[in-house]
Amino acid sequence: MAVVSRLLQQRHAYYRALLTVEVIALVSLRGLQNAPRLVSVVYLLIVGIAVLLDSPLLPRNRLRPEMSERIPSKLLPRLKIALMRRQVLLVGWVVALLIEVGWQAALMFNPSLAVQLSALHLLIWLPLMLQQLWGIINALAEEPMFSGDLLMGAAAGYLLVGFTGGTVLNSLLVLDPAAFNLAAHGHALPDGIGHAPAMLGAAFASLTTIGSPVLKAGNLTSLTASVGITIVGQLYVAILIAGVLGKPRAPGQPDQPVAAPEAEHPQGRRAIAQSRLRLPRR
Repeated sequence: MAVVSRLLQQRHAYYRALLTVEVIALVSLRGLQNAPRLVSVVYLLIVGIAVLLDSPLLPRNRLRPEMSERIPSKLLPRLKIALMRRQVLLVGWVVALLIEVGWQAALMFNPSLAVQLSALHLLIWLPLMLQQLWGIINALAEEPMFSGDLLMGAAAGYLLVGFTGGTVLNSLLVLDPAAFNLAAHGHALPDGIGHAPAMLGAAFASLTTIGSPVLKAGNLTSLTASVGITIVGQLYVAILIAGVLGKPRAPGQPDQPVAAPEAEHPQGRRAIAQSRLRLPRR
């Protein structure tokens, strides 16, 4: 079981690193308005955290024969699936990096091509982010104990919904600019790049059900995107509460109050009940 414990430690390190990057990105959202190109770097870094910490290229993440012998046989199929997901995530991240560079270059030099690439940009980024979110949900469901690391993973997954919405809105901005109410961003950059921080802020406004004036009311594109982000966020919270709060607490955390020793014995329970009946009524 030492191998399983080590894998859990790696997973918890991933939770902490992902949450740290997401919080720093949100706190720096105002600063990102002065350097909107960095928003795409943030998206790549968020997915890259999983690639860097869970990459099958790292020797410590490979399933070596000596590791297989020490893992219970019933856990081997699930572990192999997890390793396969790591490989898929790595390939998806490389493809997303290439399409992001090509998409931004097309925005600068060939806007008509950028509109066509925006559909491909959306089709690559959305499954990649959702696959990462689904991996976090599965990881949280497999956590054996309710702990601080689990809470960090839950928070990281919730924020990941907002960043996923940011990538969606960023692509839709190029595909359907009429769906958004946007003022001039003040940069010598295309709207798909210059308004990227505003799209990220609008995604988190939809996630928290506050709503954003950036999304044009009555437009089907903005309405669909906003409702989709809100529904995914609410479903995530509902699944989280149902699946996480029922887990046993980790050692050292407060738990259920311990019953008195005499209450555990049938005669003790009967004596307590009789003493309560003999209490004078007021």
